[in-house]
Amino acid sequence: MNEDEFARYVELYNSGNYRDVVDGYYHENVRIDIYGVNFTRGASDTLHWLQNTHVGLLEIMIVDGLRVSANGRDIYARVRETLVALETVKRLASGPLVPGQVRTTSFAAHYVVVDGKFTHVTLDVPRSPLPQADRPNGVPARARDVRPAPVVTPIIGCDDERLMPGPDQWITGTQPERSYLN
Repeated sequence: MNEDEFARYVELYNSGNYRDVVDGYYHENVRIDIYGVNFTRGASDTLHWLQNTHVGLLEIMIVDGLRVSANGRDIYARVRETLVALETVKRLASGPLVPGQVRTTSFAAHYVVVDGKFTHVTLDVPRSPLPQADRPNGVPARARDVRPAPVVTPIIGCDDERLMPGPDQWITGTQPERSYLN
């Protein structure tokens, strides 16, 4: 897998079409571990988990840093997951959310790729810099730790019982064409 293919994965993931995400990007025997705890084993378990976890939520995954090995087998990324609760959600690993609440969680992600699909996904505490991934690092140390401004910002209108969750309530800023800090 290369950087462009990974960017297409992120775009599809952010669409919320988890059936196509799993069919297109997850190996039949995929395993997903978050903070050392195994959350899913297998594509059907992963699809069920993704669909159930995201009921009542808007989610956007933003990639702050990306490094792909030369052979495309290992992908290391710094990602932020922004969740916006449309209803009360109690089933999240990061804790419950109430309507209108926004939570952003950062992860160090490692994707192992076999035959173009993820076989193992590990999400853990963010690390900086990203692991080497078998190619020289041409980015100066001071540039590695600079984080760009968020690309997508939700506008939440929450006066007592009102939430404005429609797609017209998202402001999308300019984003560099698939250039990621390492």
